[in-house]
Amino acid sequence: MTQATPGARPHGLTRFSTAGLPGAQRISLWEEHNARALVGLQARTLTGGALEATELNLILPRLQFAQVSGNPHVVERSARQIAEHPAEAVVAYFALEGEGFFYHRDGCEILKPGQAILYDADQPFMRGFSHGLKELALKVPRRTLSELTGRSGLNRPKVFGFRGPDAGSIHAEALASALSGALAGRTADWDGLETTALELLAELLGGGAGQAGHLAAAQAFITARLADPRLSAGRIAAAVGISERHLSRVFAEAGSSVPRAILDARLEAARRQLLSPTGARVPLGGLAAQLGFASQAHFSRSYKEKFGLSPLQDRKSAAAPTSPSSSTT
Repeated sequence: MTQATPGARPHGLTRFSTAGLPGAQRISLWEEHNARALVGLQARTLTGGALEATELNLILPRLQFAQVSGNPHVVERSARQIAEHPAEAVVAYFALEGEGFFYHRDGCEILKPGQAILYDADQPFMRGFSHGLKELALKVPRRTLSELTGRSGLNRPKVFGFRGPDAGSIHAEALASALSGALAGRTADWDGLETTALELLAELLGGGAGQAGHLAAAQAFITARLADPRLSAGRIAAAVGISERHLSRVFAEAGSSVPRAILDARLEAARRQLLSPTGARVPLGGLAAQLGFASQAHFSRSYKEKFGLSPLQDRKSAAAPTSPSSSTT
């Protein structure tokens, strides 16, 4: 059944899972959920066994997000499904785990983890996942697409990379990161999230991003390259596709600067590592070098300025056992 996630707002996160449902009803209930929450599909497992699948959904006024995981199966959006459940939208699938095929009217695409496909949801297609899947999905209504690009559909599927060396652009990386963060519950500003996602999508489709999209792309570029000591405003601006001056304005409007954003991202990453279960074994010098600091001294000084404790003090404080409160008789 569909359950509201604790703390969800209107248009918030919901979760559906086939776990615990009667085996014979899992596929029909899964199909009903997808027709209601995302795109109507017919499903079948590859082995004839029970479908094991989970979907997190986030419904916003102009966009719908989802994270889907499941065991090996095939889904099809046939002409009948389209007639019964018209989507009036395009949909993007971002493969996180598991290679899959995507048959469409003009051929077949093989999607590997780190690749995404954008397709008209009211054109027939079939998808298969022989090793199971974990993916992100983004549904964009035609009206929204028309506002972004001046067109209401896609003539052919668009395949692009969003992770690693095959990433088509930093905007694709940033869009996938925004979807992941939202579905992991790390985003509370739904309006800001939707604006950012729309601007990043517009850039991918040739419509051009605005300030929110440029900021998200720059932050994604920084996060993915913290270890690079050559990380600079010039390299970030070139990746985002704007001038250094424009990049500085983007960060200034967000209340920061490019050097400050780089330093803060490195310090936050350092703190996560230091306070992790394995943080006690991390040499401070090695951590400083790993995150692009010029020296351990620079790392320790910057860390204390930001968090009020040196890296060593912070690690010891986190590792210290909590004293039980004394009781009075």
